[in-house]
Amino acid sequence: MTTVELKEKMMKLWKNTFHDSDAYVSLIFDNYFNPDFIEYHEEGNQLVSALLGIPYEFSNGKSKMKALYLCGLATASEYRHRGIMNDLLEKINKKAKDNNYIFTFLIPANDSLINYYSIRKYEAAIYRVEDRYTELHNFDKDYRSNIECEDERIFTLKSKLFDSLRVEIFDINDTENLRLLIKLICNFENKISTYTSLLHSPKDIELVIRENVISNGKIFVAYNKDNALCGVAFINLDDRRRVHIPKVYYEDQGSLYRLLDAIKKKYSESPISLYYYPEECDRKALWEKVYGASNPDGAMLGGAYGISERVYNVGNHAKPYGMIRILNLREILKFIAIDRSDSKFSILVKLDSNDGKVLKCDIIDGNATFEIVDYEKIKCQLKNINTTVLKEREVIEIIFRKKGSSNMIQEAFGIPRLPINMALLLD
Repeated sequence: MTTVELKEKMMKLWKNTFHDSDAYVSLIFDNYFNPDFIEYHEEGNQLVSALLGIPYEFSNGKSKMKALYLCGLATASEYRHRGIMNDLLEKINKKAKDNNYIFTFLIPANDSLINYYSIRKYEAAIYRVEDRYTELHNFDKDYRSNIECEDERIFTLKSKLFDSLRVEIFDINDTENLRLLIKLICNFENKISTYTSLLHSPKDIELVIRENVISNGKIFVAYNKDNALCGVAFINLDDRRRVHIPKVYYEDQGSLYRLLDAIKKKYSESPISLYYYPEECDRKALWEKVYGASNPDGAMLGGAYGISERVYNVGNHAKPYGMIRILNLREILKFIAIDRSDSKFSILVKLDSNDGKVLKCDIIDGNATFEIVDYEKIKCQLKNINTTVLKEREVIEIIFRKKGSSNMIQEAFGIPRLPINMALLLD
């Protein structure tokens, strides 16, 4: 089978499985089809299962990691439940590891697929928060309410700057503005340092913009008083006319709220779902109020009632979005050492071999050192210290644990959490 024939068959399988438009399928395969990063299975002359890999980099502002994004995992319905996709996943992960990729990652479409990939060594590692707003929400009033705590001079200044912002729906045919928009998004991504984020090339950004148009979405862009781009929001509508905003880039809170206000006015009768990553979401919300009559001394006060409030951090209530399969644990631990140079911990990791050897990792002052040691020997040396040996998968679960997880993990092992996020993937 020639490369051209393989590409055409994979496109047909993709369309028959996911029912995407011809324009969408062509956009992906014309730009990301690479025979070096695909796996497929044939029965006779029919291509019955396939997947596509797309190389990306993740960065924390200090160092980078190579990762392979897996998409279009498809098997013709009559060939499912035969282990075909399982074999393809093993092959693509071996190929990725041989090419020095640190992990592969994917986006499960539903909970059953989360379970499916979990069995195949994938861990929930990327989370996001869905912030919902009803059709009655007023973002203009919301912003002004948020800045009421400022002194009068600052409040007046911020209000004027907010009023000077304008928002337009982006015209993809405006070549110069397209170039500026791509540059703006790349600049935003390169400045991220509070968490590990997927980096898009200018080509990736342009394709995401074009895909948004193909999928009947819209892009709202904000300009400041100097007519410079200061924010962008990607939106799409579902079958129920709910507005989904998968990603917003903005220079300040005023730009964010002006974008949201413009989107709300455009779709005045639609509820809005805005998606954040846990590290981006610092909003807190009231959980419940508890009324009671008491005083610090424990005695009841006639007619005096106190109110206690239970407040939760919205960012701690994120849901799984992406899953990761680690191919090189050492490189992940090295990345953590650089990312969290203040961390200091040692762990023992069980190796796949059954010869009693374990991997000893020591992280201190931003450096990670590794040594293969005999477990019984190291246990004797550390007899007064807890020498629990972790399985590799347990280490991954700890590293990519959800924000707000119990501090017992940090206290027991000293391993910091590695927040990792991604956006604007063709999922």
